[in-house]
Amino acid sequence: MELEGSFAGLTEAGLGVVAISYDSVAILRSFSERHGGIRFTMLSDPESEIIDAFGIRNTDHAEDSMGYGVPYPGTYIVDANGIVVEKFFAPDYRERFTADTILLKTFGIGGGTRLEAELPQFKLTAYPIQDAVRRGNRIVLVADIELPPRMHLYAAGSDYVPVDLKISGHASLSQGELVVPEPEILYLDVIDERVPVYLDTVRIQREVTLSAEFTESAIDIASVLSYQTCDDEICYVPAEFPLNFKLDVLPLDGIRAPEDIRH
Repeated sequence: MELEGSFAGLTEAGLGVVAISYDSVAILRSFSERHGGIRFTMLSDPESEIIDAFGIRNTDHAEDSMGYGVPYPGTYIVDANGIVVEKFFAPDYRERFTADTILLKTFGIGGGTRLEAELPQFKLTAYPIQDAVRRGNRIVLVADIELPPRMHLYAAGSDYVPVDLKISGHASLSQGELVVPEPEILYLDVIDERVPVYLDTVRIQREVTLSAEFTESAIDIASVLSYQTCDDEICYVPAEFPLNFKLDVLPLDGIRAPEDIRH
């Protein structure tokens, strides 16, 4: 779990952060010292008792391999009563939901550098959830749309073009799900039709994962916001608005613990 730069946001959201690893106390201490002192609790689970209790031990590898028994990496959000209310796991052990992504998905807060635009039918604020990523990070691109009174934006489920945020082809990026709120049903009495729409404000999110094989120090994410809107008098033609998000790519920590304390 990548927590660097996001710890303050997690605590401000009311979260107490605890990391659990099957590494020994000595290895966790070495890791903390190498990073200048980790400021959240790290628990050692050398017998994988907690890992097994949650059913996340990875046994897909050969028993004599280094990867056998390593837990599937992920994050649980646990409430004050000890109930798991959210979980974030990726199928590939090299992929991780970032802390900023978790903050957005769980609490709707955070975000990187904003791009603001006054389009003919609405105001747009677009941004990546963070300005710097690492290989394998799963992040979110966001488009916040503010519609004027009597203007509606079409959602999926009708013959009109629904709002969408798509990334352009990039060999090192994979496009995840589009996350949109539940639309309202609007009755158009002029044509006697009921259509799913968004009114006032709406947040559009697109998940994006950076390949674990990426080697450059920055990446440009070209994307397009497509949409169609209508007001009380005019139904506008479908339109597209290009967006480009430039993110720094930080190196992974590839340093192992000192040999005398390794597994």
